[in-house]
Amino acid sequence: MLIACTSGFAQDNAKTKDIRELLRLTKAGELGMQAIKTSMESARRTNTSVPAEFWDEYEKNFTVESLVNLTVPIYDKHFTHQEIKDLIALYSTPLGQKLLDKMPVIMQESMLKGQQYGQEVATRVIQKMQAEGKLPQN
Repeated sequence: MLIACTSGFAQDNAKTKDIRELLRLTKAGELGMQAIKTSMESARRTNTSVPAEFWDEYEKNFTVESLVNLTVPIYDKHFTHQEIKDLIALYSTPLGQKLLDKMPVIMQESMLKGQQYGQEVATRVIQKMQAEGKLPQN
């Protein structure tokens, strides 16, 4: 049975079910909600002129289910049904579960290292440009 999806193409019902299972296994919706909450906290601090009730109301519109619904057509577009099944099999293994458990920490550590590296590169470029007279000395 084929059902229409929001991206404008048909999806196989079994494939959609499997995509949802993959997203459940990988906690994609929960991770998305965590990212939204982090973004909201930053937006609240940055935009102090915006009333708190706006941010409260805005945040209420995001749910795990709504994020999953947005993501299903993307997975459908980029993966075959067999690939989805293979990913479910991978993430159902102990190693796949370990990867899922470690991924948030790995991403956090990677982002921190990336920020540190970016600062080091910026310092080197500034020093080089100052030595060449292209930037004023501090």
